[in-house]
Amino acid sequence: MHLLQGRIGRKIRIGFVLASVFFLCVLTGILCYSSSAGDDIVINEVCSNNFSLIADDNGNYSDYVELYNPAPVPVSLTGFSLSDSKNELNKCPLDSMMIPAKGHVLIWVDGTDSGMIGHASFKISSGGETIYLSNDKGQVIDTAEVPALAYNTVFARVGDGGDAWRRQLPTAGMENAEAQVLADVTLEKPEFSVQSGFYEDAFLLEMHAGKGQIIYYTLDGSEPDENSLRYEEPLQITDASMNENVYSARTDLTAEMEYVPEFKVDKATVVCAIAASPDGSEVSAVATETYFVGFGEKPDYAGYAVLSLVTDPDHLFDGESGIYGNGNALKAYDEAAGLIEGEIPGSYVEEDGGVRYRYMSTNAYHSGKEWERRACLVYFDEDHKERLKQEAGIRIAGQSTRNAAQKSFNIYARDIYDGNKVLQYDFFEGMEYDSVKIRNGGTDHPRSKIYDPFLQSLAEGRAVSIQSSKPCVVFLNGEYWGLYNIRERYREDYFRNHYGIDKNNIWMTDSGADSIGGWDAWNDYNDMICFISENDMTDPENYQKANERIDMQSLIDFYCIQLYIDNNDVSFDKNIALWRSIRAGDGKFEDGRWRFMLYDLDGALDGFDNNTFVDSEWWKEDFSLMDEGIIGSLLENPDFRKRFTDTFMEIADTVFDYERVHERLMQWKEQYEAQVIKSHQRFIASDIGTREYDSYIQHIDDFFGKRREFIIPCLEKEMEKYCD
Repeated sequence: MHLLQGRIGRKIRIGFVLASVFFLCVLTGILCYSSSAGDDIVINEVCSNNFSLIADDNGNYSDYVELYNPAPVPVSLTGFSLSDSKNELNKCPLDSMMIPAKGHVLIWVDGTDSGMIGHASFKISSGGETIYLSNDKGQVIDTAEVPALAYNTVFARVGDGGDAWRRQLPTAGMENAEAQVLADVTLEKPEFSVQSGFYEDAFLLEMHAGKGQIIYYTLDGSEPDENSLRYEEPLQITDASMNENVYSARTDLTAEMEYVPEFKVDKATVVCAIAASPDGSEVSAVATETYFVGFGEKPDYAGYAVLSLVTDPDHLFDGESGIYGNGNALKAYDEAAGLIEGEIPGSYVEEDGGVRYRYMSTNAYHSGKEWERRACLVYFDEDHKERLKQEAGIRIAGQSTRNAAQKSFNIYARDIYDGNKVLQYDFFEGMEYDSVKIRNGGTDHPRSKIYDPFLQSLAEGRAVSIQSSKPCVVFLNGEYWGLYNIRERYREDYFRNHYGIDKNNIWMTDSGADSIGGWDAWNDYNDMICFISENDMTDPENYQKANERIDMQSLIDFYCIQLYIDNNDVSFDKNIALWRSIRAGDGKFEDGRWRFMLYDLDGALDGFDNNTFVDSEWWKEDFSLMDEGIIGSLLENPDFRKRFTDTFMEIADTVFDYERVHERLMQWKEQYEAQVIKSHQRFIASDIGTREYDSYIQHIDDFFGKRREFIIPCLEKEMEKYCD
């Protein structure tokens, strides 16, 4: 059902432009109306679970009702109405709308009270209900008894204006006859004789379904249908590692693919199966299991959690809708850039003067709900016991690392997939999340893979937020996909888990833009920054007001940590996030003050002898924290300056004490080494080994061994600027 959703969504956006809402009853000065023709208009297609199909004129993915006019003349809809109640037919007047001859029009059923033309003041239940269309005489001229619908599917007439109805993929603004018909998902999933897990020996797998039903299955992660393999006898499940590489052999994972492993990567066997009625009109949901055979003889996996991520290959690599490969986006760049001296340039200047870069012009750089795909997650803990099996959504995550062969994912629990709104396993004890990230290591992914989570862990207990992390080996559709870190994400549930604050009482900004709370959040944040930057902070009254707007210790901790670890890749518009409660409450942190959060520390530890107070790399010179108006203004205040200096010394002597850092670093090295090396051999070079990994860790160790002696005099010199 989901194979074509990405490409269907794109076609809808293009096709619907020609069949959109017509305002003010004007079509190039021609207005035709026929009462008899008007009575022939029908409800043609209904979507009651629009997750990512087509956005309305406000950018929202609202449900919709499509009307069709079979007449050879356009018809004014003035006086017509749409409703979900037979006793209140005029819930959504269609005045000032026009439906073209043999054409379509969409009504966004979003429950809005704005009175906008083409928007209904009611919503449609995804569990099913009846929709009524009435004419200008108040007579019901058509009804649609809409059944329960899965997300991104519709209930539509067989052919525009036809008498029969069916579940299908959407064709909003296009002919219904072109749609892919969907079978009713009413049957029970097939039963497997062996559940997902780690097994030492090969075994026979049996599958069973209801009497008379047929089982179809796949072994590549694709969603089975009547064209898939038909189950007729038990399957022999063995160690699949000697099978040929499939995904690891692809050369379209980055814009400039420099390395593909020549050896066979480790593999698991993924079995996806459905039950179907003999005529194919009824099917089950997909049952998915993952089997690791013989991994007890592979010591590199001992003590590591393992995540099997299974999704249809088209979801990843289809040219138009795939989220992982280069896809059609890179082809479009290459066509637009042309050739310079026989080669495609790495960048070119567009007509509007903007620079377009080739490495950022792949499908992986698309974002938003339209680029989320369904997947099955099977998670095994460090002892390789299954702890989670859940349907979820996946999106590519990150910034520049979207061009890495090993990309990061955001994972989303949604009830549209399996009825669960949260992940059914607490990856971090006592924490409940609807989304986590599996991160490739950020810009540190080709080296230690631990910069960000390790540095954040050192700051635990300070007045800044940090994200918990744990290592995890990922298998993508059964193929080894390297080491990742499972990470908390800064979303509403993070603040509930850590601070006990309700999701409706949070504002958050990310890199100078609103993230949670919209314009209200951004305006308050901006007002706080402007007030502190533009007013005299030596004035006790102003300084007191500043302390009421921002948690001053949080700001100081944030600055001291970033300066000590030599992070130049941060400023008030890059790699920075703040949050506050909207309203005051009884909780310790419900005081309405802005607080800082650590993330993306991969750009730190460049050199122990870098004076981060004044120096930055040439390309980062606009990102100096010390150039921000807020810190310059606050450092004029002697009380703040003393507090800043005392905190810096405290952090140097505790958080970043060399002996403490060294001991923890060696623990992380022991935990990560085997899989970082294996991951690098998969994605970077086959000859990477212990020596290279030791050098990554040694760099971190050397930085903290020498940093204090160098940076403290820099602090003292910086503070002297404000003592005159």
